[in-house]
Amino acid sequence: MEEAADAVVKRRLAVPAMMFLETVSPMNTVTASMLHMITPIWGLALPAERLKQVATMLERRDTIPELIRVIDEREERRRREERDEKRARKDARRHRKPDPRSRP
Repeated sequence: MEEAADAVVKRRLAVPAMMFLETVSPMNTVTASMLHMITPIWGLALPAERLKQVATMLERRDTIPELIRVIDEREERRRREERDEKRARKDARRHRKPDPRSRP
């Protein structure tokens, strides 16, 4: 779950992912059953063991709300860090000494 949340936030897809998860949340057991069924096919492109883990996780009702919460936390942290970096760059520019060779 942590890995998935990090991947979503890294790609800046937190909001669409959370919206999608909210939409499919009532059908998580159906989704889990479908994943179990298609694991042999998807197993060609993705690790079959990972797909089984995801399907097993989705069988629990609390999984999707928990994933949404983790994504939201990670996205908030990313935004806060981005905002802090932006402020630091702005402060660095503001406190930079003017080049004596340049003319005003």
